Amino acid sequence: MGFAPRLLPGGPQSELDDPEVFARKCEEARARLWRVVASAAGRAEADDLAQEAVARAYAARRTYRGDAPFAAWLCRIALNCAHDHRRSAWARKVTPLTDGLPFEAEAPSVEAEAEARLARRRVRQEVLRLPAPLRDPIWLHYFEQYSVAEIARLEGAPDSTIRSRIKKGLHRLAPLLAELEPDPSASRCGAVELR
Repeated sequence: MGFAPRLLPGGPQSELDDPEVFARKCEEARARLWRVVASAAGRAEADDLAQEAVARAYAARRTYRGDAPFAAWLCRIALNCAHDHRRSAWARKVTPLTDGLPFEAEAPSVEAEAEARLARRRVRQEVLRLPAPLRDPIWLHYFEQYSVAEIARLEGAPDSTIRSRIKKGLHRLAPLLAELEPDPSASRCGAVELR
């Protein structure tokens, strides 16, 4: 006998049974979903992993309880997909052709804007090099604007653990951030702030 989720009549999962509603909610979360999987697994795999996350979410739609926003629930599934992918034999043995390419295209601009883009790119690259327990909370907090409480719900960890992981990750990033901005009166250039 298999496990059957307990459904409440008229609950949030019942609206997700409508494919049009589910598709609309996924479309609303599309940009955030893509950024989350790209941050966790890399840009080359982002499209495939985002599609996998949506498929998994649709299959698990009846387990959605509505205690967190749909986008947060979908992004948690996406993070799990990315972590599963990184642990897979395929990911360990195959190197995507796009590795080493810039994370975002740089349009011709004035020198100051070019420097700011370079600084943002370097910060993102360094964040992506952090171990997953430090990288994911930093990415979600600073780049996706999730609150510590939302991240804690997604990770299934206490708020204090998430704050500690963010602090440890920022401590590891501090030398890079200091190098990018040695003058405290200079503009932030879009870089991650130390709190």
